[in-house]
Amino acid sequence: MRGLDELMARARNASWERFDRRIAFYHPGMFRYEGKWGQYSAISITGDSCELQCDHCKARLLEPMIHATTPETLVKTCQDLEKRGDRGCLITGGFRKDGTLLWDTFIDAIRTVKETTNLHISIHGGIIGSDMAESMKEAGIDQVLLDVIGDDETLKKVFHVDFGLEKIVETLDSLTNVRMPIVPHSLGQK
Repeated sequence: MRGLDELMARARNASWERFDRRIAFYHPGMFRYEGKWGQYSAISITGDSCELQCDHCKARLLEPMIHATTPETLVKTCQDLEKRGDRGCLITGGFRKDGTLLWDTFIDAIRTVKETTNLHISIHGGIIGSDMAESMKEAGIDQVLLDVIGDDETLKKVFHVDFGLEKIVETLDSLTNVRMPIVPHSLGQK
């Protein structure tokens, strides 16, 4: 157990050096808490459409999100969110069979959002290659939320994809190489 304690201490110190000791929590805009809507809205760039139909979501999480299915609609939606007082937004959507999202279609719109607003932009990434990671960094995306899965069986069974963990590792490498902040989502399988 001593080795784990030392490893945890090293990880904590590295985190504090890179990110400080502050932790930011955001109340999602699609939920009410104590009678107030959150100031961090979730936007789906695919509406309620998703090819993967992962076991834990089946596209149900996309339904209450704001739907912005064109780049122009995304820019206007984000500008309107800032006007109403939102601090940021999560841009996500349904994934394609290869685990990717439509970032190639929306990256210029996200750049415009960053240039014309002060919103903090998080994206739910999916599989991201090195070129797209670089484009995301250049567009000003603040952080990438990434599903981190423990093994190939869980990935294939829960997410319904035909690739293994090597794609997740490649995505982590691509994002790390451009120093993109990553927020992990962990799933396990019993």
